[in-house]
Amino acid sequence: MSSQVGEDGIPCLGLDESMFEKTFEDICGFPPYPHQKQTAGYLIQNKNILLRAPTGSGKSEAIFLPFLIARQQKLPPQMIYSLPMRTLVDDVSNRFQKLAHKIPGGMRVVGHHGKRMESPLFYADVVVTTIDQTTGAYACTPLSLPLRHGNIPAGAVASSLLVFDEVHTFEPLLGLQVALILARHSAKLGFPFVFMSATMPDSFVNFMRKQYNTEFVDANENDIRVRKERKLFIHTNLNEELDAKKIISFMKDSNERIIIVCNRISKAQEIYEQIRNEALNRGFKLILLHSRFLEDDREKKEKELKEIFGTKNSNSKAILVSTQVIEVGLDITCEIMISELAPIDALIQRAGRCARRGGIGHFYVFNIDDIAPYKEQKDIITKTIKELERIDGRRLDWELEKELVNRILGGCFEEYLRPEYGARILNELAEGAFFGNRQQVERTVRETLVCDISLHDDPIALGARIFSLEKMKLNAGLLRRFVQKEKPLIWKIETDDSEEEKVIPKINVCDDRDIHPYGFYVIHPNFAYYSDELGLQLGKKGSPFDSRENVSRYELITKRNEESWNEHSQLTLTYFRNNILPYYWLPITRLADSWRIERNEFIARIELCLVLHDLGKLTVEWQKKIGRKSQPLAHSIADTGKRLPPHSTVSAYVLSDIFFDWGNFGDALRFSIAHHHGVRSREVPRYELIPEWKDEIIKVISIVDLDLDFSKIEKRASQMSSTLLDTFPLIKNEKFYRTYCIVSRILRLSDRIATAGDENAILYYENWYGNV
Repeated sequence: MSSQVGEDGIPCLGLDESMFEKTFEDICGFPPYPHQKQTAGYLIQNKNILLRAPTGSGKSEAIFLPFLIARQQKLPPQMIYSLPMRTLVDDVSNRFQKLAHKIPGGMRVVGHHGKRMESPLFYADVVVTTIDQTTGAYACTPLSLPLRHGNIPAGAVASSLLVFDEVHTFEPLLGLQVALILARHSAKLGFPFVFMSATMPDSFVNFMRKQYNTEFVDANENDIRVRKERKLFIHTNLNEELDAKKIISFMKDSNERIIIVCNRISKAQEIYEQIRNEALNRGFKLILLHSRFLEDDREKKEKELKEIFGTKNSNSKAILVSTQVIEVGLDITCEIMISELAPIDALIQRAGRCARRGGIGHFYVFNIDDIAPYKEQKDIITKTIKELERIDGRRLDWELEKELVNRILGGCFEEYLRPEYGARILNELAEGAFFGNRQQVERTVRETLVCDISLHDDPIALGARIFSLEKMKLNAGLLRRFVQKEKPLIWKIETDDSEEEKVIPKINVCDDRDIHPYGFYVIHPNFAYYSDELGLQLGKKGSPFDSRENVSRYELITKRNEESWNEHSQLTLTYFRNNILPYYWLPITRLADSWRIERNEFIARIELCLVLHDLGKLTVEWQKKIGRKSQPLAHSIADTGKRLPPHSTVSAYVLSDIFFDWGNFGDALRFSIAHHHGVRSREVPRYELIPEWKDEIIKVISIVDLDLDFSKIEKRASQMSSTLLDTFPLIKNEKFYRTYCIVSRILRLSDRIATAGDENAILYYENWYGNV
């Protein structure tokens, strides 16, 4: 279907255009650029979009504002905004939060990653997160949440507007393939997606337009004031390697701000220490930033950087020594940038932090003796060298940037986009989702996998307080090599991911064979040094990390009020109708259309799941264990913390014959009920329904507009031996899988709200888990 386009070539917004421009300017503080209006027009028409625009051109605002206007009407109620790095997540989410505060009624915007778990259930209206968090959530294998809750955030990803920003930084055979898979699954069910980048070649653009039916928006640099006024010159020094002496020579001739970008943290630390005295003697403010700082220290540094390097004109003499962490996310600028050689797209991103506010800037590129961490891109490095020699001394503008990307990366992307690469990643993602294997899911996104590390001399004495130790992320391979070589005293901290909210740590001394991604390890400070100036340095003697004040992991276990089975079933339905259904009206409509089921019938089938999700509690065994005295119970004061018989799988098993009549759609509902307390639950214990089970069901089914064949339940009124259900729906069948995820989310949120009495139960859980 063709897009509606106005006389100026900009898509019709589907609303008053002058009103949109006024709203945009009121919220953002500046009128929209043509590429922002064009993007908004396509998005409000529910189109898939690829936006290519230079750094500092307002790509994020081009998506955020139309989402505010059209959400829950023409667009999904939530937006999942995926980025490559945590620093970007922090920056974009903070900007979105400021914009959201200007909106009447407001909306909840969060940043979510391994160190900032603001919405582990993806309950906020806008979740800004990393691509690996999005992927883990979609695969019901969350990276920052117990696996048993995995289908709750999965339902958010499955029903949201998906935005993938800075996609040129995604690993092309991994993270980029995952983003394409999620986008394809969304598009098939009528949910739009957006890809955004500054440095994607034309070959990728053509692929997306042809294979994904995307609308392409290409920004014009002359429309963007700061880019129009920017004059950045590139200087290549490929016969020399970057060292402290060369940096000191730049200091002698400059009173301006300088940013130095190294490819390895150890090199950045080394250069920082070598130039420190000279820089301070010459009156320069000197800052070191890389990925091995504690969260609080990194935030302080970034705040200081924005004060010194954040404006166009500054009287500060300052030097920032950094790594790839500044390539995306940090909204800073300088007059001189000195960089080690890197692939062309990385160099363009680095250059985007020079003369970013306009004016004149100089970008110097030096050679390297070791192409790590770009060993897999040796051919791209070779081509980059050749092109840099060709453009030495030229002005690096947007047109030249696109030309370089096309010349160096165009052919590479034609190779990356071959269908067999996407098929391989889909197979790996499906297997990781099936087994709930975090490592396998993460390996579909990025090659470098991380673990958590902390420093302490006696972690066993801390007990459960060990979780409040300050910690940071570290490359698991790097840690393994360090342990293998240096043989430090190191402990592995493990937990039991069971149904209970209480978590008791297992703390054991380990060796290099025990180092795995996503693990938590504590290194004795005799073998690792940390300072807020230099960050983490392995192999040097240091001091223990401090503990943070922390919410107790036991606080979530609270006494429940006694509640009858009938009351809970009706409350679950009531909260669905009052809270959940209005919010998810559009996703539910799209799902119903995809199954070709009339919407009211579709909703009635979901409501059947809601009122009968706890049917497995109407068993002799369950009611005896909970201490029933009169009416059948759903919750009791006595059940808190008590191990009760499984009931969710029993509910699904008893209702199986009803679901079988609904085909694959019914199977998705059956999985949703079976997994409403734990993803991948499959054991059905022996059971016998209580004699009055039918009377209880009749009381609640009367409020659902659906006929129920009780004979199909009677056939399964008892099971004399335990049995097993299917484990998990296959992610490759996107309609079936997304239905499972969305219905699971609806059921579990409605159930949790009904159990606690109001919506604050969800927010309380997210706040509790984010703090522990």
